[in-house]
Amino acid sequence: MGGLVIPHHKTMLYFIDDFAAGIELNYGYRQFNTDSWEAFFNYPEIGLGFYYGTFGSKEIYGEGYALFPYIQYKLFRSPRISINNKVAMGLGYASKPFHLEDNTYNMVFSTHLNIYIGLALSMDYRLSDRLSATLSGDLTHMSNGAAKKPNHGINVLTASFGAKYHFNPDLNPRTSRVEPPKSNERELLIMGSIGRSQSSVYNPQKFWNASLNMNYIWHLNQKRGIGIGIDQLYSEAIPYAWQEFDNIEDQLSYSTKDYLITGLFASYNVYLNKTNLFANLGVYLHHRIKPPQPLYPRIGIRYALLPNLIANFSVKASFFRSEFLEFGLGYRFKYSKKDKS
Repeated sequence: MGGLVIPHHKTMLYFIDDFAAGIELNYGYRQFNTDSWEAFFNYPEIGLGFYYGTFGSKEIYGEGYALFPYIQYKLFRSPRISINNKVAMGLGYASKPFHLEDNTYNMVFSTHLNIYIGLALSMDYRLSDRLSATLSGDLTHMSNGAAKKPNHGINVLTASFGAKYHFNPDLNPRTSRVEPPKSNERELLIMGSIGRSQSSVYNPQKFWNASLNMNYIWHLNQKRGIGIGIDQLYSEAIPYAWQEFDNIEDQLSYSTKDYLITGLFASYNVYLNKTNLFANLGVYLHHRIKPPQPLYPRIGIRYALLPNLIANFSVKASFFRSEFLEFGLGYRFKYSKKDKS
C-alpha cells in the first residue's frame, strides 16, 4: 500500500518529505447462517489483522505497527465480486516517539504504545476458486488518546492492491438480506470508568479522570438501539486542558468542584452478538471552567462479560481532540416492554 500522511497540524508540514508506504495482512472468516447475528449485517467478515507502515519521515516519525481485530461489512456481493467497508480497532506501536533530547520535532507520538483505528473501502474480484484480487482505499489513525503529550496523532490515507487466498473454494453464495426482528427490549446501563491523561506538553503531570453515567436505551431491533443519558465527569486535567496556556494561573489552587462536569447525552448503539459499538454526543449542563465547545463526543466498545456485567473501553473527546481514554465496568438492567396490540 502507498499513500500520504494528512498534515492536520502545522508543525507536520515542515517534516513530511516522503510518501507513506506499508503492508497489511488479514485473516478472516464468514459464517452464512440465517439464524446468527451476522445475518442482520449481510454476513460480514470477522478477523484479525497486522499493519506495518511509514509516516512520511522515518527520521522523525519512525515506523508504525499494529495488531487489531476487524469487521468487514459487505455493501454488495455477487458470486465473484464484493464491495466492502472495514472497521478495525487495536493496539499500535510507534518506533520513534517524542524524546526531549533525541526527537523533539515529533509532536505526533509521545509513547510507543498507541490506539490504532482503521477504516477502509474495498472491492474483491474472484480470479479462481482459491484466489481473489483486491483493491482498497484506507484511512488509518494512531494516537495515545492524550495519555501523554505531545499527542497530535497521525492520519494516513493510502491506496492498496493485493491478493486474497480462500481456504474454502466455494464462490460467494447468493444471499438475501435478513431483516432483524423488532425488539421491545429496554435497558438501563450504569457505567463507571477511569483513566489518566496529560493536559499539555508544557505540564508533565498525569491527572486522574473518571466518569459515572446512566444510559437508558431503547432497542429498535436486535441490531441497533438509541438512548439518552446523563454523565457525571471528574477530570483533574480540566483547568489546564480547557484553558489557553497563557491564561492558566499557576498560583491558583483548584478544588474538587472545578473538576466536576455534568452532561446530557444521546447514544447510538450497534450490537454484534456480545459486542456493543457505541457513539455518544453530549452537551455540558454544569461546569465551573468554560469548555472549548458546548458539545462533546464519546466513542467506544463494550463487551458482555456476563449477561448483565459489561466491560467498557472508550475515548472522551472535545470536538476532534481526544481528552482521555477510559476503562470501566457497568451493569445493565433489562426488561421487555409489553406489546399493547
